Amino acid sequence: MLNWLEIAWVKINVNYKFDNLNDPVIETVSELLKKWFENKLDKYIEKTKDENNPQAHLNFSIKKTDKWLYDGNFNFKIWSNNVIYKREWFKNIIDLVNHFFDHVKEELSKK
Repeated sequence: MLNWLEIAWVKINVNYKFDNLNDPVIETVSELLKKWFENKLDKYIEKTKDENNPQAHLNFSIKKTDKWLYDGNFNFKIWSNNVIYKREWFKNIIDLVNHFFDHVKEELSKK
């Protein structure tokens, strides 16, 4: 799993917690994070870059419930922007991660 990414000269520190997820699912989440940051959010990060603060933080936890659904809690802090996204009962973990990034794009585009 990723511990950090560097996008547009900004280091994004990644902290995570998984509960009841197997290794292939964790690998899928890692690949999605890398793909989204490198191919989707890079332009937003470049546009709003703060040269005095070249770091950002992504903290998240994903839990697989007893009903085989996924709960996610994401917090992405980049400069003065703090994007929080919490959702429960997703059937597909890919959808959960994609919805988080859609939310981040929407929030960063407002700035």
